[in-house]
Amino acid sequence: MPPIPKANALKLGSTAREMGADVIRGLLEQNAAGRWTIGSIEVESLLSRHAGQELILAVAVIDRETAAAYVRTCRTCGHEYQGPTCPHCEAIRSRLRGPRSEG
Repeated sequence: MPPIPKANALKLGSTAREMGADVIRGLLEQNAAGRWTIGSIEVESLLSRHAGQELILAVAVIDRETAAAYVRTCRTCGHEYQGPTCPHCEAIRSRLRGPRSEG
């Protein structure tokens, strides 16, 4: 499996967490007892909490070489941009919402 950009992996994790999924992040290692861990969490114990339930398990290898900024294509307008949101669509949303008043 090829690694994915770190920003994409973090977005995947954030989206899953917002939807109520269990998300863990860390280095996958095998401890002295032969159990697989991610950080300090044993993968077996995480999975055992969901025994008998249908799951989707997503594994994303994070690319350590990818630079933080990369070009994305907006799924709404098709413009290319860098950063978390499309500036073209954000400008339109701001225009449609009108000036915001604090308070």
